[in-house]
Amino acid sequence: MSKKINLTEAVKGMSYRIAGFINQESDYSEKLSKMGFVAGTPIELAPVKIFDPLVFQIRGSRIALRRKEAKEILVEGV
Repeated sequence: MSKKINLTEAVKGMSYRIAGFINQESDYSEKLSKMGFVAGTPIELAPVKIFDPLVFQIRGSRIALRRKEAKEILVEGV
């Protein structure tokens, strides 16, 4: 099992799986879960040329998150 990092540390071209949230009890983690950000879900940083927001490929969709939001999500490499 690889080391858990927050989603802002993701590297383009690498594959990850969502491992959880820094604050599991927050309303924001519940909102992200409803958007498909659940443990075990594969996720990749999409190849776009913007710094903020970050764009992620998840469940066949592209979703943009501000760095502040992405920092709350933990991932691990696959």
